[in-house]
Amino acid sequence: MASVEGSRTSMQATESSNVGSSRRDEELVAHFAAAAQPEVMRAAEKDENYVGQVCEACYDAFRHTFGTRLAVAYQNEMKLAGRVPYYLLTTGSGLQTLGEEYCDIVQVSGVPGLPATPARRTLLVFYQTALPYLAERLSARAASRGMALGSEDEGDELSASSQSSPVEGTFAREEASSGSSGSVDQGTTNMEIRQRRRAPLTARLRQAWEAALRRWPQLLPSVREGLVLLMRTHLMLFYFEGLYYHMGKRAAGIRYIFTGRPSQQRPRYQMLGMFLLIQLTFVFGHWLSRTVFLSIASSMRLRATDPSMSTVGSYGITLVDEDGGKVEEKGYGRPSNI
Repeated sequence: MASVEGSRTSMQATESSNVGSSRRDEELVAHFAAAAQPEVMRAAEKDENYVGQVCEACYDAFRHTFGTRLAVAYQNEMKLAGRVPYYLLTTGSGLQTLGEEYCDIVQVSGVPGLPATPARRTLLVFYQTALPYLAERLSARAASRGMALGSEDEGDELSASSQSSPVEGTFAREEASSGSSGSVDQGTTNMEIRQRRRAPLTARLRQAWEAALRRWPQLLPSVREGLVLLMRTHLMLFYFEGLYYHMGKRAAGIRYIFTGRPSQQRPRYQMLGMFLLIQLTFVFGHWLSRTVFLSIASSMRLRATDPSMSTVGSYGITLVDEDGGKVEEKGYGRPSNI
């Protein structure tokens, strides 16, 4: 009994010590202010310089060992080999990076501002190192595969068109000779349709995947443009709120606090955020004019040229072409040409 009571008291003491340490950490972190935008940006710039030096050292070592040709072929892998150890030995181990230590900022997570957990630090390292590399590699491979599938489809279409004329002549002669061939062909077509419907799920998924790969080379420029706009929007939010400078830190929920000596002047970058907001507004308006407004103008132009598409009691609409010139006007309540 005495041993059981002693173990219970030791467990309670351990729990109380853990709770007391967490409260002390919360109180300690509460005394520090959030890091300002200049400190976060300066730390990120310092880290990029150090990471660049590590990547350059890895590239030189690989080039001296395996030659220049392989070094050029695997230069992206050398960048990854330089970034991963740097962030694993610093952020992954719960330590400050060289840039963070230079600017006296510390990573915290959550609402109370406690130190980041190992899971969040590992997730952040993955976002900063492996995720961009994997996205780039998979995108390039999908684009090359889609282009190969597109070229194969073009070759099949050309071969089918070259063989279509003699095959059509043979079918015409067979239909002229016997009238029963139509029913046989119809039965064969119905059988093929049934087989396609009974195709397994894996075959359907494979067809959908190949169709997505064929469309990926055409969608890739739009996807890249969308990613650039997303990064600019994220930077605009950083200028306004001053919390997350990298998208990986926003996804992992890790921000910074300032542990150095507080200064009187800590500049903010709201004006830069306003400039970015104006720029993004113009970019979005240009995208609307290129896609949505252009399609609306083309549909209205087609409705104006085709009398059968006009409706009864339509409102007065001034049609403007792509260059801004007037095309046609409709009066209010004009009856349709029926």
